[in-house]
Amino acid sequence: MLTVQQAVFTVESLIGKVQQQKQLIHQLVQENEHLRHENKQLRKENEQLKYRVQELEARTKKNSSNSHLPPSSDRFHTHSSRKPSGNKPGGQEGHQGTTLHQVEHPHHRVVHRVHTCQGCGVSLRDVKPFKVDIRQVFDVPPVAIEVTQHEREVKSCPHCRCECVQQAEFPSHVTNHVQYGPRLTALAVYLHHIQLIPYKRLSDTIEALYQHSISTGTLANMVKRGRESLESNMDIIEDALLESNILHVDETSLRINGKLAWVHVACTSRYTYLAPHASRGKKSDR
Repeated sequence: MLTVQQAVFTVESLIGKVQQQKQLIHQLVQENEHLRHENKQLRKENEQLKYRVQELEARTKKNSSNSHLPPSSDRFHTHSSRKPSGNKPGGQEGHQGTTLHQVEHPHHRVVHRVHTCQGCGVSLRDVKPFKVDIRQVFDVPPVAIEVTQHEREVKSCPHCRCECVQQAEFPSHVTNHVQYGPRLTALAVYLHHIQLIPYKRLSDTIEALYQHSISTGTLANMVKRGRESLESNMDIIEDALLESNILHVDETSLRINGKLAWVHVACTSRYTYLAPHASRGKKSDR
């Protein structure tokens, strides 16, 4: 049998173990609450990520063929709906092609004469040919910048002794002592605006074609003068579009100085108006 002292020791030991178990249980409860809260937070973040992935996947699948987006915004390859025809490349049988045809009045004629007989060596210079074979070559002429000097006469009348000076008039486009002509200016404007050649490449192109160097600043001034000369025509086009009963309008995106912008077009069968704007269809604060 246990003594009283042993019994007291045993009870105190059991009480100590019970307190340790209570502390352990309390610690486990706290850890469990923390894990439940963390699990709830992770579930919420997981749902947000799932929604974001779905949104991004849907966005990458959008293009000009299945949404309102313009073709210029297509960032990924879209598969063509065309089916293989099975035909060989090139013109098909029965297709009426186009080819060069000889002209009746060529710009130049080069006669290749027969001077001597290859058999006996006798001269054939005075012998008339019984046949002439004709071949024609279509090519561009050698190109070079030509300088035209305009000279204006200045005179005084010897009869009436008029003090005012009599002088001829220069053409309206001849305004400086040295300048570029209207044809070269028109070519620069065309290549820059219609063929979309940047100023530096345009300068290199003109130098390669004409062996003449034009600075990018001069080309920019040419384009500026061309734009200014068309301002009156823009008013005519605007009035014609506003008075038209039928008007076609559209827009497409592009980047100007690294920022997204839109090119708006309004046109009829005769007139077309193009203008860039920072907004697609309403006023923008940008």
